[in-house]
Parts: sequence; C-alpha cells; structure tokens
Amino acid sequence: MAIPTDGGIAIDAPPKATLKSWFALLSVAIGAFALVTSEFLPVGLLSGVAADLHVSVGTAGLMVTAPGIIAAFAAPLVTVSVGKLDRRILLCLLTLLMVIANLVSAFAPNFTVLVIGRLLLGIGIGGFWATAIALSGRLAPAGVSMGRASSIIFTGVTMATVFGVPLGTWIGDIFGWRATFGITGLLGAIVLLGQLFMLPSLPATSAVRLIDLPHVFRHKYARVGLLGIVFLVTAHFAAYTYVTPFFKVISGFHAELISTLLLVYGLAGVVGNILAGIAASRDIRKTFMMVVLLMGAAMMIFPLFGVTTLGAVLTIALWGLAFGGLPVCANMWMFAAAPEAMESGAAIVVSTFQVGIAVGSLLGGGVVDHLNIPSVMWMGGAFAILALVTLASFGRGLPKTVEAQPVASH
Repeated sequence: MAIPTDGGIAIDAPPKATLKSWFALLSVAIGAFALVTSEFLPVGLLSGVAADLHVSVGTAGLMVTAPGIIAAFAAPLVTVSVGKLDRRILLCLLTLLMVIANLVSAFAPNFTVLVIGRLLLGIGIGGFWATAIALSGRLAPAGVSMGRASSIIFTGVTMATVFGVPLGTWIGDIFGWRATFGITGLLGAIVLLGQLFMLPSLPATSAVRLIDLPHVFRHKYARVGLLGIVFLVTAHFAAYTYVTPFFKVISGFHAELISTLLLVYGLAGVVGNILAGIAASRDIRKTFMMVVLLMGAAMMIFPLFGVTTLGAVLTIALWGLAFGGLPVCANMWMFAAAPEAMESGAAIVVSTFQVGIAVGSLLGGGVVDHLNIPSVMWMGGAFAILALVTLASFGRGLPKTVEAQPVASH
C-alpha cells in the first residue's frame, strides 16, 4: 500500500517488520535517552554546581535555561539549514555535538564556560528532536503506527528520568558534578557508535524551507495546542527545576532519599508514557487535558505534602505520571492539527517546548531568589491552570486521532 512520507512522497511499506528496523528505531530512542539525560542533569546538580562555582542556586538554574533558549531557535533553523542532507548523517552529527557539549561542561573552569557548553548542547537538543520525531514514521517497523513509534522514541525520554537524572544525581553526590557530565559524554559516544551501525540511510524526501514554517500557525488547533504546550512546559520547568533544592532545604531529606524520589518520579513517568500513548490513540484532546489536570494538581499540593516522606512519594509519583504523557500528547496534538506538515510541525513543537523550558526555569530562578522555593510550585500550578483553560475552551473540534500512517524504509 502506498503511504505518504514526512515529505509527502508516496512509497510502499514493506510487508513485515525486520530486526534491523527495530534496531534503527531503538537507536534513536537510546539517543533520546542520552540527550534528555544531558539536558536535565542540572536538576540534580544545582546545589553542587552553585557551591563549587560560587553562584546562587537561581543563577545555577541557567544551566537549564541556556540550552532551552538555543534549542528553541535551533529546531527550526537546523531543519531549514540542512536542506536535503541525509537524516542519518544529521542525527549522528547532533549526537557528536552532545558529546562535545558534555565534555566542555565537565572541564569548565568557571560558570561562564559551563554555560557555553550548555549552549552547544542546546543546538543538539533542538536539531535532534525536530529530526527524530519527524522521522518516526519512516523509522517505524511495518505494522507499527506512527503514534506508537513516537511513543517508543519518547520512552527514551522517560527512561532518562528513571535512570539518567537519578543516577547522575547519585554520581554527583559521590564523585562530584564534573564526573556526572564526563560520564554522560562517554555515554553519548557509545550512542553515536550505535547509531553509525544501526541507522539506515535516510535521504531527505524534501527540503524544509523557512517559508514553510509559518504554515503550521494557519491551523487554529495548532495555535491552540502550541499555546497550551508553552503554558504547561513553563509550569513544569519553573517548578521541577527546583524539586531537588526543595527536598534538601525545605524537606530536609538526605541525598539517598532524594535519588529514590527522583527514581519514583521517573518510574511513574514510564507508566504515564504508556497510558498516554494508549489513551491518545483514542482521544488526543481529552488525554492531553487529563495530563494537564494531574500535573497542575501535583504542583499545587507539592508544598503541602512534599515535606513528609510519604507525601513526597505520592506527589512526585503523580507529577511523574502526568509528565510522562506530556511529550506524546504534545506531538500527537500537532500531528492531528496539521497532518500535512509533519517535519515543520515537529520543529515548531520542539521550539515551543524549549521556549517553555527556558521561560519556566528562568521565572523559577527569579522566584526562588526573590521569594522562596515553595512559591515556585504555586506559580507552576497557576500556569498549568492557564494550559487547561486554553485546551478546554479552544481545542474543541480537534480530530480525536492522527490519521496519517507510518512509513518504514529499511
């Protein structure tokens, strides 16, 4: 059966999946794991970096803000600038940039150089996400829907929160934050080798032009979804960036318990990713609204219940469950709103996501420095309410599912 690719050219899907096709998809998922681990490592290292490089905790939060700002611009610009470059080569180059960025951070003599390393990472983040998600249909084995393929890639994201960030926090507590960045760079190098051997050639079916990017905004539901995404991502990263300092300063938890709580968050995120993938295949809008509702509730009750061990376990698990479904819902919403613009739509979603990360962590740092840590949780809850109102009020009429089918080319 002839099926359209992300560039609009129809090709025939193979009759059955191959082992090679699964390895190719998994190599991208593992790359997502390494990338997200790199991006969010500072969440568990803020206090150590702040103390070692003599900056405030709020200023140290720039390690999250800086790559977010760059990634917001990199997603569309990389997509446009690479033209018809083979996407396999592009993914490998972006993974290499991640390795370099982590090594720069590991050996940074001061906070300025550390931020430069994080800026380099931002280029890799934006370019990788825009490319990988748009290619999910072409990488999907035969018989696997694009939604499921995207969910598999996003499993790398949730697994990063399960093992990457908590493990990075543990390594940082024992060997120091520099060792955490160094080991993550080594992981990236291993991922790069895997991609070189596992990814098939992925020639571009068309080049995305700069003039194509605004096309996405012509769709009402795309605009609504992007606004909801930026509100919710801002909410999350305004608050979650300072979860570790909250546990240390407000709750008085020891390092081992904090690592365990971050693990609980990640495990709940895996469950949330799976459940959201199933639910979104039936009704994207209702699933996204439920994700927003649960995440907002977790933030609002966190300052009240996060001060006790049991309360912290329950609230961080609820938070992780909701956040695990966010990436799937955000991208599936955009694919449903603008199915003819997969690659440019994916780039815009990445940019919007990164804008939310940058704005959220920046606002969070200001609130922490000028007020207190619990206040940033309440602010996050307020932004989540804005996201829920946006999707509920203006998202009616969005197609329930994504009609486009995947393409496997292996």
